[in-house]
Amino acid sequence: MSGIEILLNDSRGVYIPQNFAENFNMEDWGVTDEERDVLLAGPSPENESYWDVWYDVLSTSSYKDKNDNIWYLTQDSDLFAYCDSLMSEEEYENFYGTSREEEE
Repeated sequence: MSGIEILLNDSRGVYIPQNFAENFNMEDWGVTDEERDVLLAGPSPENESYWDVWYDVLSTSSYKDKNDNIWYLTQDSDLFAYCDSLMSEEEYENFYGTSREEEE
C-alpha cells in the first residue's frame, strides 16, 4: 500500500474543496459541520470564507483508517492524502525532499 494517495485531480480547479466535501465523509476527517457547509456552498463572491476554511481543513484535518494509520491532506494542484508511516523510502524522499535518516 502506498503512503500517498491522490484524492482529487487538479482538473476540478477551484471546486476541489467543494468536491472534497461532497465526496468524502467530513466527520471522518475531523471537519466541522460549519466548515463542511462553507465548502459545500462552493466558491463565490458571497462565500468569502471558502478559501480560509479550505486552508484550515488542509492544515488541521486527519483521518484514522481501520489499521490506525493517520492520514493528512495536502494540495499541490491535485489533492492528496498522505501517511508518513506507510510511505516507502522513495515516496518519503520525493514528498519531503530528504531521507528519513537525514531527519533523525
